[in-house]
Amino acid sequence: MSILTRYLTKEFTQNFFLGLGAFGATYLIVEFFERINAFLHNQAPLPMMAAYFLHKIPLILFQVAPAAILLATLITLGLMSRHNEIMAMKSGGISLWRIASPILGVAMVIYFVLLGMSEFLVPPSNQKARIIRGLIIDKKMPVATFKQNQVWIHSHQAIYNINLYHPERDILEGITIYQFDSNFQLIQRVDARSARWKEGHWVFSEASLTRFAPEGFPVRKKYPELIVSLPETPADFRVVEKDPDEMNYRELRDYVRKIERDGYDAGKYRCAMHGKMSFPFIGVIMAFLGIPLALRKEKGAGIALGVGLSILISFFYWVAFSFSLSLGKAGALPPFLSAWLGNFIFALVGVHFFLSVRH
Repeated sequence: MSILTRYLTKEFTQNFFLGLGAFGATYLIVEFFERINAFLHNQAPLPMMAAYFLHKIPLILFQVAPAAILLATLITLGLMSRHNEIMAMKSGGISLWRIASPILGVAMVIYFVLLGMSEFLVPPSNQKARIIRGLIIDKKMPVATFKQNQVWIHSHQAIYNINLYHPERDILEGITIYQFDSNFQLIQRVDARSARWKEGHWVFSEASLTRFAPEGFPVRKKYPELIVSLPETPADFRVVEKDPDEMNYRELRDYVRKIERDGYDAGKYRCAMHGKMSFPFIGVIMAFLGIPLALRKEKGAGIALGVGLSILISFFYWVAFSFSLSLGKAGALPPFLSAWLGNFIFALVGVHFFLSVRH
């Protein structure tokens, strides 16, 4: 490794961690003031509050890392340009690509670190934070468990097994209900392809009803449509919707395969699956975009300008990323395209700026 590579790598890495700490602390402070009133109103114990914010840190660092990469690029090259170091390098025959390669290399390393966080650290932390928030605010223990890509809920002398829930339409898909008497003896089982909430009742489609008598054989009947009286309303099944933020790439991939194999729409989860790969990669694109932005002026970008540009560009990216994902979930765009569209747009902008800088 040459002296120039070590120097650029060191300066960029230091500035990255400074930016990561600054953006992360700001995000955590905003989260603190957003939640503190609800926590104090519900008399949350201090250790539980501390555990909630501690479990939010991995997600916060994951989300602000691209902005920190952009800020580190702007500050590193901006200060070097201001001190005429960039001019000296160019005078010595060092190309812009040679200057950019250590920064892009570190950005690629950060990308793989973020992928590891997305796979092993962020999903369980998000789940624990959600559970703690529910215990503090709703005073409810979790009633659902996720096992082998299915949801199991125990409630009101019944056990529900549900493959998929669409809260925006109040539709359950792939549902099985085991109903018990007061002695926990199985008395009835309902299987249905789907169930929708209609006029205060659950209407099951392509259903079969099996009754278990104390003596004799079970009796099973099939119905094109069946109304079943259940104490649960759509609000009680909100927990059934698996949050993609609490699933890693492998879990999303297996879940998508299963629900698509069963004939259900997995567009939302397929978009989230591709988003697990596309969002961390924006850090590399931010580094590539920041290089020409830092060098467009001979005096380089100052720290204040770097912070402002980092926040502004990151905001526009987040808007583009969220909007394209929404289009994918609605079926207007293919899931892969919806997850990578924002990256593609910003990469093109980066190429345009990079080619406009004197090499």
